[in-house]
Amino acid sequence: MVRIGLICACMAGLSACVATPMGSSGFVSGASSLPMAQQSLRREAEAFDEHFHEAGWVAEEHGAAVQRLTGMLFTGRRDEERPHRIDVYYAAAGLEGADSSTILEQARSDLAEAAAMVIALVGTSEDVLAETGLTESALGGDIAALERAIGDTRQAITLFHAVAGTLEIDDSLFAEIGTLELAAGRLSEAADALAARRRALRDTAAS
Repeated sequence: MVRIGLICACMAGLSACVATPMGSSGFVSGASSLPMAQQSLRREAEAFDEHFHEAGWVAEEHGAAVQRLTGMLFTGRRDEERPHRIDVYYAAAGLEGADSSTILEQARSDLAEAAAMVIALVGTSEDVLAETGLTESALGGDIAALERAIGDTRQAITLFHAVAGTLEIDDSLFAEIGTLELAAGRLSEAADALAARRRALRDTAAS
């Protein structure tokens, strides 16, 4: 009875996640009526999410975390057969069987690309903040798009830390990881700024 109660409680908590589009396309749908900066943010966030998955920087498909937790609740077992994040990355990057120097070179290139994409998204977020006539509901979609990008970036950072841990020839990869971590911090600040604007609009409407 306790187990059944726990399952029901957890499933109720997951219902909001299941009801929300697990892919990023939900952020773009219906965005054509928004100011250009917000349209750009939604499209850029969608492309960001797709690329991070396609490049193998994010190992899980959309909704996989919810599906795995649901399975654990009902079976009591973890999915031990899921591919490791490094294996997913190596397969996506064509690094299976590659030597350490090749992996290091590819990882450096990917880290630079990832950091550039994060900084570009920060810039687009700042464009949104500069807009007038923003609405609370529309900002909610912008924030959700950024939160997914932040999650993608954190997974990429975890991946590249794991990759760096397997390389014994050079530890300089940690410097590039640090650059991505700094960019991720700026992205979080951008999301916080949009959230603050949303709260201000809500407070104004309530007063």
